[in-house]
Amino acid sequence: MFNYPVIEDQSARFENLVALEFLRAIEMWKDYGWGSFTLHYLRDKDKLEVDFLIVKNNKPLLLVETKLSDDAPSASLINFQDYLNIPAVQLVKKEGIKKIYKNKKNNILVVTAHRWLSALP
Repeated sequence: MFNYPVIEDQSARFENLVALEFLRAIEMWKDYGWGSFTLHYLRDKDKLEVDFLIVKNNKPLLLVETKLSDDAPSASLINFQDYLNIPAVQLVKKEGIKKIYKNKKNNILVVTAHRWLSALP
């Protein structure tokens, strides 16, 4: 849904807002000629989910999970990062969050969403 303010559930509205920001950024990256980017959702047979997977030139680039206030990485994000071996970010609506968690040989950044999203083109 492109009209996120009409979504009543606060968590779904936040996730939708982040999706729109990614769609906007992906279009910009393509316009800049930085590659072919696509946005995906991940779910495995055990029903573990990650909100977003950004793919560049048909290769997984970044995992992103959204949470309203949970500042510990989700189990799903950890599991998918272990499998794909790519960077991961958990965006939270809660203010003042910036933490880095070690996940084996990778890190997971947990950060206030508007701070991280403001760096997108």
